[in-house]
Amino acid sequence: MTPDHWILLIDPFRNLLNAYRMILEEEKYRVDMAINLKEPYEYFKKKQYSVIITEYIPPFEATDLLIQWVKKNSPETDILIVTNSIIDEKTYEKLFMIGVDDIILKPYSPEKILVHIRKGLKRRSLILKAQELERLALLEPITAKIQNLIFNSLFFKRCLRQEIKKAKRHHHPLSLLLIQLPERPERDEIVDYFESFYEELAKIVKKHTREEDMVGKSNGEIGILLPETDQTGSQALILRLSNLIKDYPVFKSDHMMKMFVQNLFFQSFTYPNQFELPQTLRPILEEINRESSYR
Repeated sequence: MTPDHWILLIDPFRNLLNAYRMILEEEKYRVDMAINLKEPYEYFKKKQYSVIITEYIPPFEATDLLIQWVKKNSPETDILIVTNSIIDEKTYEKLFMIGVDDIILKPYSPEKILVHIRKGLKRRSLILKAQELERLALLEPITAKIQNLIFNSLFFKRCLRQEIKKAKRHHHPLSLLLIQLPERPERDEIVDYFESFYEELAKIVKKHTREEDMVGKSNGEIGILLPETDQTGSQALILRLSNLIKDYPVFKSDHMMKMFVQNLFFQSFTYPNQFELPQTLRPILEEINRESSYR
């Protein structure tokens, strides 16, 4: 049994909580206990729980709100209701709809609750794996090397689409900065240089953009989405990045890297002015315009 699963027990009766705790600690689970519906919010600020076991505590609306809050903030946490409350069919359906994973009616045997916990942990493991696969599907492979988020082309275009719609809806400026990369060389010995250059360039871009800016690969370019940034701000960032790249010691000291730097090309597009996107991204704008015309 792995010792790193934390379980949170919630029940107004402390004696019952202690009985739960003894059973679970014998199985090497780590346990926290709460006797009301306020404490769990504080507990979640300090650690993540693999499983929550809770009585359906009145007022029932407060229990419902806690369940929904947990699933919103920690969807992988398995929620098990263990109750002696009478749950009608409508409430039973509602509880599963808002995020409950399992319900056990009291009384029950220790073996029964352990079976449900193991089932919940398997379900949690599948959710975590799915989340990781989804996360990887959004990112460029370079992300793992530079330990910074670089979105892949498909997801970057989705972000661009959403940010354009948001800028139009709220009448805010939006800038898109594209750094055209040199063509990827075919010779193996130069490919290694190019990959190293791309990694270092991505590090510079991530280090000198804001947290709310989105950086991604867009065809043969590095794209930077700059929410609420006008043309002046976009041009200032281009100048800053250009100088940083030219003066970057790794690039200055290597002839091949210096050649790659000389072949970089910067473009800036700002909404609502000067937002004539390049050919590869123009379908996004055309799609948004078509949607607007239908309304």
